[in-house]
Amino acid sequence: MKRKALMNIAASSMIMAVTMVGCSGSQSLKMHAGVASPKAQKNAMAFADRAEKAIGKHDADSAIGAAEAAVAADPSNAAYRVLLGRAYMLDGRFASAETALEDAVTLGDSSSQTVVNLALTKTVLGKAAVARTLLSDHADIIPASDYGLAMALAGDAQEGVRVLSQAARE
Repeated sequence: MKRKALMNIAASSMIMAVTMVGCSGSQSLKMHAGVASPKAQKNAMAFADRAEKAIGKHDADSAIGAAEAAVAADPSNAAYRVLLGRAYMLDGRFASAETALEDAVTLGDSSSQTVVNLALTKTVLGKAAVARTLLSDHADIIPASDYGLAMALAGDAQEGVRVLSQAARE
């Protein structure tokens, strides 16, 4: 019982750290504009900027509202789905975060930060085996430190230590 509680606390802490450190920034959001009308894209970017600022201030409610508005304005934009997933993670709404991040992957986002966030979300939801598979499948694009820590949190401490030790030696 104590081990599970400790893992949940560790996973939650890691997710919070990743969402704060792994900010994609509004410049990245502008690069992924989809097929929405120019006015919708402009509105979506404004909402995305608000969401980024709210995440930076740890204001989950504002971040979620703004990110949802960005997705509504430009639903085919993967970066806005990632932003929405990060906002949901900040609020502890991991099932919603999982859906938003999976949507982002479906729309073409295969960045290491998105994969790690999705894997951590799956870990918190009790899908550690799926998370480990996801991480293994993308090991070539994930920085060793992120990969090792995420693998350890997903239940493969030996692999996490192996990767982190190797990275430290290099």
